[in-house]
Amino acid sequence: MQVNRVLFCSLMVLVAIASCAPVPPVDTAAEAKAIHELSRRWNEAVIAKDIEAATSYFAIDGMLMPQNAEVLVGREAIRQWFEGWATDPNISNSFKADVVEVASSGDIAYERGTYRFAMETAEGPIEDEGKYVVIWKKVEGEWKAILDISNSSLPLP
Repeated sequence: MQVNRVLFCSLMVLVAIASCAPVPPVDTAAEAKAIHELSRRWNEAVIAKDIEAATSYFAIDGMLMPQNAEVLVGREAIRQWFEGWATDPNISNSFKADVVEVASSGDIAYERGTYRFAMETAEGPIEDEGKYVVIWKKVEGEWKAILDISNSSLPLP
């Protein structure tokens, strides 16, 4: 009985020591580079109007806050919204990340960038340019967009 108690106490001391061990630092520059690459590929999917690829960058419960529309919650709602305009041959959209900042914890980051949107209508062309922010989160080891919001830089007509 005494041996078991000593073994148990020794094990508890080892667990306590291990829990105090420093966590290796996160290479935030490498994580930022990875997000820049994800953003670049996401943009390619949007330009190609590849709905499956474009929506795959969102977390299952991600949110999209597009201009002139309600908040969309969940990848499926985002996919349905995207299907509503992405397949229109008269619409083009692109974006580019300017800044990516990764938290020192390595599990959350934000991306800030600019976008361009153009659409041909019966009344004439509509063009917009603006800025956006995407909040990224590591979900099961992969970066996923949990919030994407954009707004125009142009004055109201």
